[in-house]
Amino acid sequence: MQIKINNASFGFNGEDLFSGVTFDINSGDKIAIIGRNGCGKTTLLKILSGEYELHQPDNSPLVFEKIGNPSILTLNQMTFADENISLEDEILKCYEKITSLEEKINDLQKQLEESYTDKLVNTFSKLHDEFETLGGYSYRAELDETLSTFGFLEHKSKKLCEFSGGQKTKIAFIKLILSKPDLLLLDEPTNHLDIKAVSWLENYIKNYKNAVIIVSHDRTFLDNTINAVFEFEHKKLTKYVGNYSKFLKIKEETYENRLKAYEAQQRQIADIKEFIERFRYKATKAAAVQSRIKMLDKMEILPRPEKPELKTFHSKIKTNIESGSEVLFCKNLKIGYDKNNSLACIDFKLLRGERLAIIGGNGLGKSTLLKVLMGKLEPISGHFKFGYNTEIGYFEQIDSKLYSEKSIFEDFSENFPDLSGTEARSALGAFLFSGADVNKKLCELSGGEIVRFSLCKLLQKKPNVLLLDEPTNHMDIASKETLESLLLSYTGTVIFVSHDRYFINKLSTKLLIFEKEQTKFFDGSYKEYNEPFGKPKLETQESRLPEIKPEKIEYPINYGEEPENPFLSLSPYMASKEKNKLNNRLKKIEENSKNAEARLKELNVDFVNPEIASDFKKLMEIQAEMETKQILIDKLANEWLEVSENLATLEAIIDKKDCNEQPK
Repeated sequence: MQIKINNASFGFNGEDLFSGVTFDINSGDKIAIIGRNGCGKTTLLKILSGEYELHQPDNSPLVFEKIGNPSILTLNQMTFADENISLEDEILKCYEKITSLEEKINDLQKQLEESYTDKLVNTFSKLHDEFETLGGYSYRAELDETLSTFGFLEHKSKKLCEFSGGQKTKIAFIKLILSKPDLLLLDEPTNHLDIKAVSWLENYIKNYKNAVIIVSHDRTFLDNTINAVFEFEHKKLTKYVGNYSKFLKIKEETYENRLKAYEAQQRQIADIKEFIERFRYKATKAAAVQSRIKMLDKMEILPRPEKPELKTFHSKIKTNIESGSEVLFCKNLKIGYDKNNSLACIDFKLLRGERLAIIGGNGLGKSTLLKVLMGKLEPISGHFKFGYNTEIGYFEQIDSKLYSEKSIFEDFSENFPDLSGTEARSALGAFLFSGADVNKKLCELSGGEIVRFSLCKLLQKKPNVLLLDEPTNHMDIASKETLESLLLSYTGTVIFVSHDRYFINKLSTKLLIFEKEQTKFFDGSYKEYNEPFGKPKLETQESRLPEIKPEKIEYPINYGEEPENPFLSLSPYMASKEKNKLNNRLKKIEENSKNAEARLKELNVDFVNPEIASDFKKLMEIQAEMETKQILIDKLANEWLEVSENLATLEAIIDKKDCNEQPK
């Protein structure tokens, strides 16, 4: 299977969303498409799935080519033909080929019991081999494990029509991944999945034999699943090999190398122009001037590399007043919607400045707790109390759509009537709503815009306690990093629900873990909490071995005496010979260093050559050689210093001996 996109451009209303996009997808590729919200990530998935069509210019190579007739599936292609059948029967449709073989094998077994012929045996053997290759002996276990992970195992006999809209979306997602197409397209697959389900999905993708393309802002998920990154930036697509962390490193190094090459060329151009102007009218320098003019004409001018797109909202979280030292106290707090069946019983105390991450499976009461704390829902029993001077700001988990016809400016001004028009526009501008954007209707906002607007209103109230329910949903990575920085510098107290492990790990100082049987309070960070998902560390054979202390080695004590210099014992002839050796070694080091620096300069020029910009394999080879040459240059510099010091020491000894041997 192979899919090729060649020099593709796409846009809406006459404006390009991206242009000149070229890439290949092969079997086994695990690719992340990343970039700012609105850059074209989801659009590219829709092109690959056939929802959008690319324009094919006349007499040009194929823009979109599929080799091997691959099957390509995305979530919105998962439909239910009959909602009156059970969940299990619907999911079994993903295994139609296996179940069909299973029926044929069972029929053949019955025939063989009645008539044992070579033809039937051969047919049975072929079908059995195919059944085994397709996973016929493991598909039932896979189905049950998946249903269990997503919380449906106990409900697999229920009809589809009995599930809610959100549950049906999850069922469609299960169907998508278990259908095992040649190319699996996943758009924000970790949204609304709990940590346990995300961990399962990571493992599934890592072991998936076919190709996967993922649009996601979950950095930990990308680090654990992908082997390549396609980044949309400045309406172009750039390819990087490796996971998300590797991509960040390569991108930074690439930009720095291109900037260095650009600046070096600009200095070279300035020197040439200065020479030309200085000697333009000197007859003796005419040939040299003409030579440099030709050099400038032939020079391929490197463009200044574009800076990464880092524009995001900017703000500081201020507080009106400081809260007391004890911010929240919960004692035997039972929460839920049914008095006879509570979701959780909670006990903990939170102090000013602490950041409590609430984690756990879906449907166990995390968001319910925040609603109880906000007074939107009564507790079943027990009690809680906020401390002295607490002012609470609540960010409620949002849908990706608002239905108000009000504009951004109208809604914000109604919420903060004391602000002047200029002050309101300034506050909105900090969250990237400026100019005509403030007249945008709320019902027209994207998920990311809704999150930014909600945060803008929340922080304008200047609370000293923040209750945040999934604040990073619909945020791109740059916005997540900005929010992390804001919350880390915030002097108030934060209580937040999240499934984003990177976000949790960065912020949490305390954890409240919701599990089916109990709710646990952990006095420490997520990093200190045993992963995955609260499982204790497994005891291994190595962990049961007694600790072995290293044997103490006694060294002879040197009471400040310096070791004797080996050069002192050399005869004049041997000292002279050693001096020649060191001089020759210095020359060799200098020659090798000069060659390595010249090669590094060539590699820097090659790295920014537009002709190989799309050949990522070649770029990685150049990058690897550049790193090797730099290591060699550093090693040679250290060796040169060592040899120089030895030579200076030896020369001083020789000079001293010569002085002592001269007649007085």
